[in-house]
Amino acid sequence: MSIAGLQRVAASTAITRERRVLPVRTASRMRTLYLDANGVGWRSVVTDTLLRGIFGYRDGDLPPKPLRRFRPAAALFRQLRDVNDALSYAIDWREAIVRSPELDVEWCNINNLLHFGRCLRRLKEYGLIVVSHAAAGDDMGLLLRAAALFDRRRAPLVVFIGNEYDLLPDKIRFIRQTGAEFVCTQLPIEAGRYLYGEAAGAQIIEMPHALNPANFHLVPETPRDIDIGFAGDIYWPFLGDRERTDIIEWFERHGAARGLRCDIRKSRLPRQEWNLFLNSCQALVGAESGTYYLNERGGVLDRARRYNLNENRAATFDEVYGRFYHGLPRGISGKCISSRHFEPIGTKTCQLLLEGNYNGILKADEHYIAIRKDLTNIDDAIERFRDAEALIAYAGLAPGVRQSDQTRREGRIGGGGTDGHLRHYLIEAT
Repeated sequence: MSIAGLQRVAASTAITRERRVLPVRTASRMRTLYLDANGVGWRSVVTDTLLRGIFGYRDGDLPPKPLRRFRPAAALFRQLRDVNDALSYAIDWREAIVRSPELDVEWCNINNLLHFGRCLRRLKEYGLIVVSHAAAGDDMGLLLRAAALFDRRRAPLVVFIGNEYDLLPDKIRFIRQTGAEFVCTQLPIEAGRYLYGEAAGAQIIEMPHALNPANFHLVPETPRDIDIGFAGDIYWPFLGDRERTDIIEWFERHGAARGLRCDIRKSRLPRQEWNLFLNSCQALVGAESGTYYLNERGGVLDRARRYNLNENRAATFDEVYGRFYHGLPRGISGKCISSRHFEPIGTKTCQLLLEGNYNGILKADEHYIAIRKDLTNIDDAIERFRDAEALIAYAGLAPGVRQSDQTRREGRIGGGGTDGHLRHYLIEAT
């Protein structure tokens, strides 16, 4: 895997502090800090700081024998695992960057406060600083507390934004406070510029995910005994629409009556299990990720989120929609393609998806069987799925999606990617 060009980007980017341009040191392998997060919340911080940082325990380790019957200790030790294993794209990006031969990478789990603190004190030593999707995902508390310390850096800061429907005001504040030079968004570029464009000096880069064929591929002799499958989280009502939930639950309720063998799982699977599940499915059902409501640069969405998660977790969709979105015009959409749309491509699994833009990468009835958002053509879509020749065509055409010479060499397919396209976009940005 290669991320050639990151070194050139850092070397060509001068960081200005108080009108002084500080030089950026270059080397054969660029010293890089990769800030990641192994989960969120106080339990993750305690586990990673105490058990990993102080006592040096690793994934899968058991508590000392005297503590094994002590439930709080046992609960902490159960957290000694890679929480992102069910978030496959987070590991794909981490592995691609950490293993790059062009970069000398220090991987830092910010939940380990001892290691995070040491890295913050040494910010001047790095030629490149990268904040991962996981670190800038579901909890911005640690990064915001440390934002002022990023003034010590002499290197460009690249921020990959995760879950661009969650904590958007906090993410925008972090970008502004740190003066990040590059913001990598999974959203279409017009949505990314709308959200983050007021951050002075930041270059907004459209960086959707891609396929990692090393992990998502055909598994020989795996029977495809599931007609329609799904495995993933069901969105909270605060996102403002039920389109994705409706199509998933339609197959859950009505699939058997149409003679379909459906396996609908409303939780994520670890990466290897997910690959095997995809290999077991003739087709996957889904829709674009994200939200239609980026109004007020995520302000309305954030208020709905705080109400739904902090005040009324049992609120129905109709209640949340009526309180925050009824009558609100849709502005720039935050709907986008996700890694879960690329991974079936590697396993040659057909996709039945709600019609959408998918960042301009997947085309309706060319790369997937399109279902209208009102579901009025769902029976027609099922008939096309049952057509053996059409099924082979949809599954077979998909691997050609945005597969350039670059992505063939790098072993990636798709609109973004964790190495080849990162190089391309960052070089173009400078």
